[in-house]
Amino acid sequence: MSFHSKVNSVLGFAAGLILVFFPKSARKPTVDDLKRAEFKTSTQRLGIRFTERIRQVFRFKWLKKF
Repeated sequence: MSFHSKVNSVLGFAAGLILVFFPKSARKPTVDDLKRAEFKTSTQRLGIRFTERIRQVFRFKWLKKF
């Protein structure tokens, strides 16, 4: 092993020990974070237009779920 790899090993070990004793705490999500993470379903944003014929086909399946 060369001198530099030994030094890097010691520094890496020391950094690991420091991180064990001082872990980074997770930040709690804010209301704004939760709003951005929410998936809003909109067929118009997907480029799909629901015609009355399509509604009639799927209406029975939708009613059955509720």
